[in-house]
Amino acid sequence: MSTSRTEAIQPNDHPQWVQSRRTMPAWLMSMLMHGLVLTLLILTVQSVSKGIGDEPARQGSIALANRSENTTDYFDGDSSQSADGQSTNDAQQTQQSVADAMPAADLPPSPLGDLLPRGDSALSGQEATGLPSAGGMTQGGATSKGGLGNDGKTSVFGAEGEGSKFVYVFDRSASMTGGPLNAAKQELIKSLHDLDKLHQFAIIFYNENPQVFSPRGNGPELVFADEQGKALAERFVRGIIASGSTQHVDALAMALNMKPDVIFFLTDAEQPQLFPADLDRIRKLNKGTSIHAIEFGYGPFDGRRNFLVKLADENDGKHVYVDISGFRR
Repeated sequence: MSTSRTEAIQPNDHPQWVQSRRTMPAWLMSMLMHGLVLTLLILTVQSVSKGIGDEPARQGSIALANRSENTTDYFDGDSSQSADGQSTNDAQQTQQSVADAMPAADLPPSPLGDLLPRGDSALSGQEATGLPSAGGMTQGGATSKGGLGNDGKTSVFGAEGEGSKFVYVFDRSASMTGGPLNAAKQELIKSLHDLDKLHQFAIIFYNENPQVFSPRGNGPELVFADEQGKALAERFVRGIIASGSTQHVDALAMALNMKPDVIFFLTDAEQPQLFPADLDRIRKLNKGTSIHAIEFGYGPFDGRRNFLVKLADENDGKHVYVDISGFRR
């Protein structure tokens, strides 16, 4: 009977190729490991760089239009670098260079610039956004919608009005031909010269239809009383001629829609008169305007309580009678 013996296999008993693999030099293994790490690092850096370069502009960026190349550069409002890798200083310098190269009309508006009146110094012909300024006219004399100046006083044939917005509503029908119309024109121009440059005014000459002073051609509008506005108004007034019949109500309604402080209403017409329904309509349209009625007539005033007296009384105004019998025709 044979006895079997189990012997432990020792390292020296492995085949030669196994021993060779386990005895690989350490320097070669180190080079392989460093090479692998370096390769992974390069791939990571390239991936991050590509992601940054391709990142779209975030919401809140400042867009500067480059009109010469028809492109738009974006600078992020909350980042320390611009999208193409520039530092904050470089981005600001680039932004300033673009702004300096843009025409003034292309620059973003100042948050407060268009809210402030500019009077005589702003007659460039540029139309303002937001609240109107004194330079928003195509042909000068800026339009306005609010009383920006302190209250002032002016008068027409002794009827004195106080406020910052004035509308002149003058009859130019055929009966005003010659002396009466010439006197009315001179008094209107004189009244305009009492106004400060931040006061506003409008002019309506009427017969059966209103003819309004509208430098921009936009219809009835309040205009700043700066030097250019007054000059254009004077040219308009001097060009008015008398003709046609008389229709009071439409001209008065047009003036009241502009919500001025004072209306100077001048006419020589006893006919057609304003009937109670007309006077009632005017009262309803009136939102705090004083209406002064200037009546042209021949000879002394007879004291009658005509429609012009009622119009002034019912609208916080004054009635003034002017004897025009001495006016040269």
